[in-house]
Amino acid sequence: DWFSEDGSDERIASAYRELLSGYTIEPKTVFKTTRMLGKDEEPGLVEVKQIEFYSICAHHFLPFFGHVDVAYVPGDRILGLGKLPRIVDVFARRFQIQEDLTQEIAQAMAEHGHARGVRVRAEGRHLCMCSRGPASPDSVTHTEYALGVLRR
Repeated sequence: DWFSEDGSDERIASAYRELLSGYTIEPKTVFKTTRMLGKDEEPGLVEVKQIEFYSICAHHFLPFFGHVDVAYVPGDRILGLGKLPRIVDVFARRFQIQEDLTQEIAQAMAEHGHARGVRVRAEGRHLCMCSRGPASPDSVTHTEYALGVLRR
């Protein structure tokens, strides 16, 4: 059987272990404080844009990918900028739908990052929309979720 003899079965298993590795990371472990804020400090908005993500659709088991913008207003601490792409990756590397991905990132930022406000915007291309069903290869899905002082 060529499939197992050439190692394809292990390559496929390895690829899915990587694509779904977000299940092995507890979101709260991602958030390390860069600096605690002073009592009278009034921090401004912090935003990291165009964070690339790759995920697997929980509905069709097909890939979707795109970019996420994460903005937050610090509560009592400033987070390292690298924490934002990491938390996106934790949730993207799970079976997902884009609506939940956006919300879960925002909720983790508020809960574990102690943010006073969070806004997450995602733009994704879904292979289930491109290659089957409606077959709309140019479609882009936008989702947004906000909490706290950034909620409209």
